[in-house]
Amino acid sequence: MIKRFVAGILLVLAFALPAAAAFPDRAITIVVPLPPGGPADTVARVVGQKLSERLGQPVTIDNKPGALGLIGAEIGAHAKPDGYTIVMVSSGLAIQVATQPKTVKFDVHKDLQPVTYAVKVPMVFAANPSAPFKTMKEFVDYAKARPGAVSVGVSPGLGGTAHLTLERMKLGVGLDVVAVPYKGSAPALQALLSNEVPVIIDTLAGMSGLIDDGKVRALAALTDTPPINHEKLPTIAAAGFAGYAADTWNGFMVPGGTPREIVELLHREIAAILALPDVKAKILSVGLEPATNTPEQFTQAFDKAIAGWAKVAADARLKFE
Repeated sequence: MIKRFVAGILLVLAFALPAAAAFPDRAITIVVPLPPGGPADTVARVVGQKLSERLGQPVTIDNKPGALGLIGAEIGAHAKPDGYTIVMVSSGLAIQVATQPKTVKFDVHKDLQPVTYAVKVPMVFAANPSAPFKTMKEFVDYAKARPGAVSVGVSPGLGGTAHLTLERMKLGVGLDVVAVPYKGSAPALQALLSNEVPVIIDTLAGMSGLIDDGKVRALAALTDTPPINHEKLPTIAAAGFAGYAADTWNGFMVPGGTPREIVELLHREIAAILALPDVKAKILSVGLEPATNTPEQFTQAFDKAIAGWAKVAADARLKFE
């Protein structure tokens, strides 16, 4: 009788234990909505390796590029909410929700649960060194004196952060410039170096070495604080245009409905990993900056971005669908 009583108590306790108590007991998958080899993919692989070491289970990287990240995000949104599927998303998802809601086949607020930022992705206004302006203010004055005649390259194309940032400045500063889309950093930089366009907006990661070598002139970083390892580069506010920084990032989410205990465990472990000196060094080496926040802060930032970019698109009368 005693044995049966004890066994019954143990059975009840087993069912009463939170989901996180046994998590993880098998492999975890990180879905990366990008092809292998890029900076964000590198971050996911470094985090995955460390997470495997800390949790004692394999962590695999599943690259699912396409549709500007929506294919990977949708896989995460429709996965079982048990913590075994983590999806890397970018700030571009907020823009897609804000400007092209019909292309997003899931509810970002119900089907995805933010865990933490992973990295910030500094963006830069950059000019060809032969351009007749050396500062952001000089560029704005130059463009205002030539309405409709100055082209600005935006990567990776129309509807992305670079394009929406330019449109926001056009509205607020009174610029009349032409956005020229490029499919990525390589063609955008080639266009800049060949003087096809005098200015581009792109990630610092793609042009860091060229800035250091003087082959590209950085006018301003679209950041609130100077980029790490490029502290002499003025922020957009320091360049005279406060309010135009872009919160660009990659972060981790899990399917909506994932138990709170598991979300907190993953947040705690990933944040600890991103604070490790060797991880920070690796992230900085690919031109990104380690960054973490709480699930609540992530949610607030995400919602704020959706509202902000929706207003820009509406005010600029942009149509992408």
